[in-house]
Amino acid sequence: MSPDGRIRLRAIRDGRRISGVRVENPRPQAAQALVGRSVEEAVKLVPALFSLCSRAQGIAAIAACVAAGAQNLARAEAWAEERALATEIAQEHLWRLMLDWPKLFGHSPRTDRFVELHRRLGLCGEARAAYELGGDLLDLVVVELLTGFFRAAREPSGLREFVERARRGGSIGAALADLIEMGSSTPEGEAVPLLPALAAGAWAHELGGVPSADFCAAPTLFGRAHETGVLARHAGSMMVRNLLAHRHRIAARLFARVVDLSDCASRLRHPLASDMPVLVDAAPLGENAGLACVETARGLLMHAVRLDGERIAEYAIVAPTEWNFHADGPFVREGSGWEAESDDAALLRLKALVLSLDPCVEYEIAIEDLAGA
Repeated sequence: MSPDGRIRLRAIRDGRRISGVRVENPRPQAAQALVGRSVEEAVKLVPALFSLCSRAQGIAAIAACVAAGAQNLARAEAWAEERALATEIAQEHLWRLMLDWPKLFGHSPRTDRFVELHRRLGLCGEARAAYELGGDLLDLVVVELLTGFFRAAREPSGLREFVERARRGGSIGAALADLIEMGSSTPEGEAVPLLPALAAGAWAHELGGVPSADFCAAPTLFGRAHETGVLARHAGSMMVRNLLAHRHRIAARLFARVVDLSDCASRLRHPLASDMPVLVDAAPLGENAGLACVETARGLLMHAVRLDGERIAEYAIVAPTEWNFHADGPFVREGSGWEAESDDAALLRLKALVLSLDPCVEYEIAIEDLAGA
């Protein structure tokens, strides 16, 4: 990691072709700051260690410690966990959808509207307020983000019609059209598999104990890198599936983020609905050890802990960024193997790819010429 805390992303150019990318991300293992502390002290410290997804981090820490058998500690009610996570995920999605994606393509960000909704999400406590806010978020999707898609009675029949619908209205509709007009963004070879939704017990069986620092830095499932996040959660959604079939993987992620925002809105209106997957799951991870799996805006977050009495003997955190920026993960696989007419065009595509994967730390991108080229 660079001195200012950013991930360094290096694209290697051979003529007009981006022939490879490198990720420099030796993130410090924040979990080590918890070892030796009491359980009570550790669960209070965890949210303060992370500026993003602090609610998810705190919920994961408590759930993992409870699963490990910690005394005098209890999880919040399931509806409270879900509401806390749904509001946090929605805040993160709104930041990307209303500010970052429009600005990337030169469209006006919806700053005032974002500030209003972000503030209301931060204050959302009572069930009635949550219900009303969920309705407002659904209206936002229909009226402001993807207007063009809700003015027709059927799904678009092809990419041309998709772009026409997208251009008819909505800030994210415009960004989707821009992405598609950039051309295919799916790698020439096999795409990185999407991380399946596994129960915490299945993960505990797969891990076999608190994972090592090496695993946390470069996680795999069944020996392979996987992609986590909104695309993994919503690849089966019709419009997302269609974009994937037409080889527009970045656009599919953007559309999936809107679908995920709609799911958050539904969770605020109808807590613990039976047709929604759980956002938090936990299971024992061996003697005096526990594992928590929490879905966040960026994907699967796992906390694993082993206790020695009421103190932390081992602690590990597997974050979504380490899945998606793995040396054989989606950024590396999709960030190379294509041509760009100019540096500006290459940077725009790389920025769109990174934004679609949404790392939890700041980053910098540089294009370097192949040595000897």
